[in-house]
Amino acid sequence: MKTFKILFLFSAALIVCACNKISLTKEEAYKLIEQHRKYPQIQSYQIYTKDAEDGRRVLDAGLEKDGLVQVERNHKTGENQKAIIRFTDKASELLLPPDKGQLSSVQKVKIAEEVLDSVVSVQVSEQQKTALVTFTTKYINVNPFSKLDKKDYSQIKKHEAKLSLTKDGWTVQ
Repeated sequence: MKTFKILFLFSAALIVCACNKISLTKEEAYKLIEQHRKYPQIQSYQIYTKDAEDGRRVLDAGLEKDGLVQVERNHKTGENQKAIIRFTDKASELLLPPDKGQLSSVQKVKIAEEVLDSVVSVQVSEQQKTALVTFTTKYINVNPFSKLDKKDYSQIKKHEAKLSLTKDGWTVQ
């Protein structure tokens, strides 16, 4: 009977110690990083509708053939009173609202959305106060306007985030 009591007390102490140990799962890290970094993030590009250079870029990217824009070809150099680039109805869902103070001749377009793909690893320090989280992001909803940007939207990007344990739980630094 005495052995049973000792075994019971030892088991209870082991359970209490295990409960006090704060761990961080991949799922918890995923949620914290997604909230802190505000995923999904919209990737955008600014097109200067009165600029002949941007008109050339849009043509070279094949956006007029895709039916997203119309480019005025009879434009004289130095004439910047009217827009060279006009967006079609097909492009309307990809047009973003202007930023405060943005020129009326600048149109921001949506290129893609960067989303949190997965948490690769969670390394909690020996003191259980910090954790290093390795995670990946990818781009979704990539559209033809992405041809204007030099970024490769097909690749998966690897990132790291440092999390710290506070009295309120784990937080991203």
